[in-house]
This record gives sequence, C-alpha cells and structure tokens, in this order.
Amino acid sequence: MIRPGLRYLILFLSLGLVASYASGMILTVYSFLPSGTLEWGYGFPLAWQIRTATPCGSFEPLDVYPILNAQCLNPCCDTNYTNWIYFTLDVLFYMGIGYLLLLSYHKLIRGIDRQARERVNSQPSEPEASVEPVKSHSKYFLRVRIVR
Repeated sequence: MIRPGLRYLILFLSLGLVASYASGMILTVYSFLPSGTLEWGYGFPLAWQIRTATPCGSFEPLDVYPILNAQCLNPCCDTNYTNWIYFTLDVLFYMGIGYLLLLSYHKLIRGIDRQARERVNSQPSEPEASVEPVKSHSKYFLRVRIVR
C-alpha cells in the first residue's frame, strides 16, 4: 500500500471538492411527493443539494410535465438546502477514486520497471572489442578484433 504524503492528500482533497461541486449540477433525483411537493436532488453519487417546491396551480398528471415544460411554483414554498453529510461523503468518494488511480499508476510503473530490469539482465553480454593500429601502405588503419 502507498501511504500518500501531505501533498497528495491536499491534491486529492481539492480534486474531490471540485468534482463534488461540479456534480452538484447533475440532476439525480426528481420526485413528486404525496403531499403535493416537488423535489429535485443534485449531486452524484449522493444527492447533496436538494430543492423542494410546492406547485401553485392545480395538479396535473406527471406525464404532462415534460410536454408543458413545467408548472408554476409558489415562491413562498421554494426552498434549497444542502446536506453537508452527503457532500462530505461525495468528497471522500472522489478522493478514493484519486487514491485508487495513484495506486494503480504506481503498480503499473513498478511492473514496467521490473520487466525492463528482467530484459536487461537476461540479455547476453556483448563481446569485448579491442582496437589496435595496423600499418598498411604507409597509412594507419584500425583493426577491430572481436574477442569471445
């Protein structure tokens, strides 16, 4: 197991916060409660940002809403609230994803290094070469002799 240092923890925390905040734009829950209240939940994997509203007009069947685009909502009963426990769990979820990515990256690099070391160690050593000057036709040439 890798024990991430402080800089990795700060990196994972900041990435988890950004990812959780960005997931607050994803609609994950839409419900029509029996009390006549509409509820929307935003956030992934847990809906941490909740909006509830009470319709001001007569109730229409749920099949009509997508066609008419929406109905009138009472401004007095429109509430938004944040479930901070779910937000914290979302941040921890995204931090865990970051940690698992780092862990798999280290295992991958360690495996590649091990394979490279095995290839280098398994190759036969190259033959030694000796170079000696040879005089021929009043010019010097180099003769390479391979010793095995």
